[in-house]
Amino acid sequence: MSRRDRRRGKGDDVETGSWMDTYADTITLLLTFFILLYSISAVDSQKLSKLSKALQSSLGGSTSIEKLENIEDLKVGVGKSNLEKEDLAKKVNKAVQDNNLQDSVKVREEDRGIVLQLDENILYDSGRADLKETSIKALDTITKLVKDMDNDVLVEGHTDNIPIHNSEYASNWELSTARAVSVVRYFVENKEVPPTRFAVKGYAEFRPLVDNDTPENRSTNRRVDILIVDKKEKAKQEGEESQQPQQPQQSQDTKE
Repeated sequence: MSRRDRRRGKGDDVETGSWMDTYADTITLLLTFFILLYSISAVDSQKLSKLSKALQSSLGGSTSIEKLENIEDLKVGVGKSNLEKEDLAKKVNKAVQDNNLQDSVKVREEDRGIVLQLDENILYDSGRADLKETSIKALDTITKLVKDMDNDVLVEGHTDNIPIHNSEYASNWELSTARAVSVVRYFVENKEVPPTRFAVKGYAEFRPLVDNDTPENRSTNRRVDILIVDKKEKAKQEGEESQQPQQPQQSQDTKE
């Protein structure tokens, strides 16, 4: 045997292919793992795409859902809205506490927004809608809150179930509405808050917080609620109104 042949056969007993098999198996497993991750992340996007096509079909192709880069965008939007409401509630509660108004102003959170409940005792005399001097501190505190935000404000008047007997108001409907109007007029005329931000409702005795079966409960129901409207709820209501069919306008012939 030549010297070259002996050199070439020196390592013939070593198995060089075993580590290549292990490497190939590892690469295959990693590839499978990443394909699985991708398929999981794509499921929600596919469902959203199917939903979009279904809506387009049912609505004659006039509506579409914009493509989301990440399904988490939906969760972020909801979380942001909830956070805004929580921050607003904290801000309102702090203002009430800092001004020692806990006994006359109650704060509660509803789906439609944050409600500041003002007792009748600090606002009006019995059967009247003129604001008393004792209402100014509470209303001025609320004015600062309203000016620091751009939310719409709904002022709601409420009475108890005892019918009113005076010449100024024919029923509790008129009284509850007049009381709400007097609060809005204070904000607009005395504090120069834009009137376009306000709306007024009078519910008479038909939205009680508690049963009108005791003097204490009737006192609780005689109130004005100032609702700071949640922006998400406002957008929802506007969307529902825009979907309602409009009545065609009827032309009227004029006589010359």
